[in-house]
Amino acid sequence: MANREPKSYSSNLQLALTILGTATGMIVLIVGITMASRYAPKPQQQPLILKIHSITMSGLNVSCFLTETRWNVTVLFANRNSMLEMSIHSFESSLYYNYSNPISCAVVEAMHLGPKKQRLVEMQFNRAQCGEEQPYVDDWVLERIRKDEIKGEMSFVVGMKLRVSYRTGILGWDYDLNPHCPKLDMQLVPSTGNGGIIFDHPKVCLVPL
Repeated sequence: MANREPKSYSSNLQLALTILGTATGMIVLIVGITMASRYAPKPQQQPLILKIHSITMSGLNVSCFLTETRWNVTVLFANRNSMLEMSIHSFESSLYYNYSNPISCAVVEAMHLGPKKQRLVEMQFNRAQCGEEQPYVDDWVLERIRKDEIKGEMSFVVGMKLRVSYRTGILGWDYDLNPHCPKLDMQLVPSTGNGGIIFDHPKVCLVPL
């Protein structure tokens, strides 16, 4: 009888610890799911806001296949969420003539945005940013650019593919985002190859989550 009581006590203790461990795990899981559901980025209110404030161009020379042309695009990156921190990985952006013809590149360094923080970034597009492999520009595209230069009007579109990490405490979410930015219409100064515009109302890029 004396030997059975310690064994029984040990079995009961082990059972109690197992139940306690299971209950604790369930509580942690439920709390984690609840917090993740509460703080995770919501598609209807994407934390990342992108607004294009201006675009300038200098050194337009179609005869040199745009190799000397430079574009500067000023973009506001903003985090409107009051709880989440945001990290945007380094990325390469493409500049399109109209919508479907890439003509230049810009490399943007990684950035961090705390809750309710924003940063104004100047994206510098030039052929050197594309590295060894540069966009091929068809002759008909160059001809259309030449005609637009004569008219004094030109349109471009900024393309981006972003890798964004959202964090709050120990929770985190990673997303691959493809912003959709509107067409940027600009005026050229005659016979200079230069032009630009500062928008009275910044152009907002849609950023689906």
